[in-house]
Amino acid sequence: MAEAMAVELLLFVVGLWALATLRLSKPSKQAEFWASFPTAGVSSGVFFPWSLAAFRSITASADMATEGYNKFCKKRDIPFALPSTGVGAIVALPPSQLHVLNKSEKHVIAAEAQSESIQPKYMIGDRELYENSIHFDIVRKHMTKDVGFFAAGTAEELDAAFRDCWGADSQNWTTVGAWDTLSRAVARAVNRAYVGLPLCRNETLLEQSRLYANAVYMGSALITAMPKCTRPALGPLIALPAKRYLAGCKRVLVPLVEERLRRWDGGKAGEKMPDDALQWMVERCAKVGPGQMEPAGIAQRLLILNLVSIYTTSYAFTNCVLDLHGSESRDDFVAGLRRECDGVAAELDGLVTGKAIDKLFRVDSAVRESMRISCFGIISLPRIVGPGQALDLGSDIKIPPGVRLGIPSQAIHRDASYYDDPLRYDAFRFSRDFESPDGAGRQAAGQKRSVDVSSSFLTYGFGKHACPGRWFASQLMKQALAYIVQNYEVECVGKTQEKKALLNMIMPPVSAKIRVRLLRGQHC
Repeated sequence: MAEAMAVELLLFVVGLWALATLRLSKPSKQAEFWASFPTAGVSSGVFFPWSLAAFRSITASADMATEGYNKFCKKRDIPFALPSTGVGAIVALPPSQLHVLNKSEKHVIAAEAQSESIQPKYMIGDRELYENSIHFDIVRKHMTKDVGFFAAGTAEELDAAFRDCWGADSQNWTTVGAWDTLSRAVARAVNRAYVGLPLCRNETLLEQSRLYANAVYMGSALITAMPKCTRPALGPLIALPAKRYLAGCKRVLVPLVEERLRRWDGGKAGEKMPDDALQWMVERCAKVGPGQMEPAGIAQRLLILNLVSIYTTSYAFTNCVLDLHGSESRDDFVAGLRRECDGVAAELDGLVTGKAIDKLFRVDSAVRESMRISCFGIISLPRIVGPGQALDLGSDIKIPPGVRLGIPSQAIHRDASYYDDPLRYDAFRFSRDFESPDGAGRQAAGQKRSVDVSSSFLTYGFGKHACPGRWFASQLMKQALAYIVQNYEVECVGKTQEKKALLNMIMPPVSAKIRVRLLRGQHC
């Protein structure tokens, strides 16, 4: 029902967009620049070519971006314009100009462009929470490279979550929703790190936080597709489900924050406090000042981290499970992964430490390969040219202030000049060259790991703006995938579904079904 309502709302938004923009033959702002700039998806010899291209971008941005990438980036090493609704046309840069996106905020603005993915004005509301984003400081401090601390807790939570979501029947297959069950397992593991036991298993918080994350990302995609003139009226309406789920989360979380604040006030004399994200949030807010110590504000800051972690990790991990088990070589891949997991677990007494998870080279490759082929979006690393003067790209190319930039990451990830047979999911693509013929020995140095970014792998960003939480997300996904291959048989139900896009956002596989069965001999 939710999907049907989203489609109906999208059609309504498209109608409004058509009324607002179909009268234009090209963008009204920076018209001279756009008129002379290489463009993908704009047909000649038709009425309103720009508007029609923007209309087409709602569902065909991937095709348009691939066309532009092949025609302009690969052949001529130059950027191109990609018409789009809502934010207008985007300048897509070739990989050779990735360095431009690392310029200072004076030249290219990152924060404002990146925040559009969650439309904070409508989905969060309180300007203090999204303009003074101190909650991300705890990610940079506590959840970067040294994340082995979380491994024991998330291992225990994943075990409990999969037993609850997939059961322990080794005789009969059970059909489940891939997105629903895997995102639920991810939500529990993330909340184990954020709020600990027992709240990470609170059914109300789990369901409301998962629904909140979905509503924010799906609603934000719809708002982004709308003409700006319609957002003040329709944005709050689209945000209503997210606000409702947020209120449900806060009803559970605010009392915990209040209790933690009481303990912390008393604990300054020596009481040992929990070592979790909530405690780090309390301490960070206290350093900023008394104005940040409102329990509802602390709870919502934690929920902002929660929604980003749950949605993005659920998206990547669900696609990983589907890519792996939907592959023609799934039996060989799963067998190879299981051998590696069993071997490391036997050597290091389980997969409950960062050291053990770091030795899962094949598992790491399987996760990285899925993130390569199943991107979050079509254009990534969004930026806005800063005010004042044009951004000089060289070769007489100057981008006016206010124009949006990005990288055609999906097309890059599927470029045969970077990856052999790029449309095929190859779980061991990144580990195979570093293994001995029998798989017993390996040379770890040189293998590209799932957290490594490069000009041809952009899932986690690039340069100074690369995702600081990628080490935690990667460790969690590897741990979860290892748990599945060691404990369950998995089969995809039906044909592999084609990935659908709404503007720049590739939609999560919410309707995909899988069959699961506990491996015989396991006592999950």
